[in-house]
Amino acid sequence: MVHLSKQYLDKEKLRKLYQLFFELLSRSANKDNFLLIITDFISPPEQIMISKRIAIIYLLTKGLTSSVIADYLKVSKSTVSKYSLLFYEKETESIQIIRRIISKGKILGFIDDIFSDLLIQPGVKIGHWQLKHEHKRRKEERKALDV
Repeated sequence: MVHLSKQYLDKEKLRKLYQLFFELLSRSANKDNFLLIITDFISPPEQIMISKRIAIIYLLTKGLTSSVIADYLKVSKSTVSKYSLLFYEKETESIQIIRRIISKGKILGFIDDIFSDLLIQPGVKIGHWQLKHEHKRRKEERKALDV
């Protein structure tokens, strides 16, 4: 749980803190350094919360329904609806960035793999064996192309 001081920072100090945070994250040379920074500075519950929020927006842009997203990410439907209203339906800059990444085909394979592992449940859902095989084929194609 986040514990913030009741005393507010002025906007200039807050801007400098955000700049420092950006510099720290943007200078990480690779995924391992990025994960090291994240695990050192952001608690596990905060990491999960941020990841779920990003996943909600990503899955909304992929066209999944709110109830499916809520079920798979183990969040309430009201949480999904909140982010749908705040970001997705208003077409914020964040949504536009995510859409550009998806449309350019530059969405990282491991993100796609994570969501596929999350959503595809062969043996539980009808037709998911076919989805699993299709995902495995796409994964092998990515590996062959070294993407």
